[in-house]
Amino acid sequence: MNARRPEPPPARDLSYEQYSGRACVWCGAQLTSGAVAAGISRGKIGAVVLDIGVYACPLHANGPGVALDREA
Repeated sequence: MNARRPEPPPARDLSYEQYSGRACVWCGAQLTSGAVAAGISRGKIGAVVLDIGVYACPLHANGPGVALDREA
């Protein structure tokens, strides 16, 4: 199965912590260790491009609502 990861939310919808890479892009939990790249959050304000790489906690590495089973 070749499932694609969902696109991260637009940059303008992220909190400061999520935009800075200190919080999970999907659940907002503080990232301390084990963070994984979640993709690129895209956005623009006028001519200013807001595209930024965002990160997810290990439980939401595959996107929102696709939490990994801790017992596996």
